[in-house]
Amino acid sequence: MIAALAALLAATAAAATPSPTSPETPAMPEGLSDFPRALSLDVEARDGMLEIRLTGLSPRAQGVSYSLEVTGTSTSRHRGSTQLVAGTQAVLSTLRTTAGEGWCVKLVAEEEGRAPYEVTHGTCAAR
Repeated sequence: MIAALAALLAATAAAATPSPTSPETPAMPEGLSDFPRALSLDVEARDGMLEIRLTGLSPRAQGVSYSLEVTGTSTSRHRGSTQLVAGTQAVLSTLRTTAGEGWCVKLVAEEEGRAPYEVTHGTCAAR
């Protein structure tokens, strides 16, 4: 009898727990570190040019903000914030610029319920 009651309680608790991709998931679900970062940065350097693409993809709906800085021949900055839809990839920014010598692409990103993080490409460490 006690074992049956314990099994029923465990099944009820499991059914009431939302999955990580459901819209009911709280802003900071337990195990948040198991989720991949929602923002990614693709950088292509070719023929003296840089093409930078900032993409958002999250397993849950969430707000994100970002600051993107590109240095090389000149400096370009772009900031923004948006609401990502669960499971839907979105291109948030595309930049094309002359690479120059010693270029650097730096993204500072913030996601709901997470500490800000930084992603860099190029010779950023030398600056």
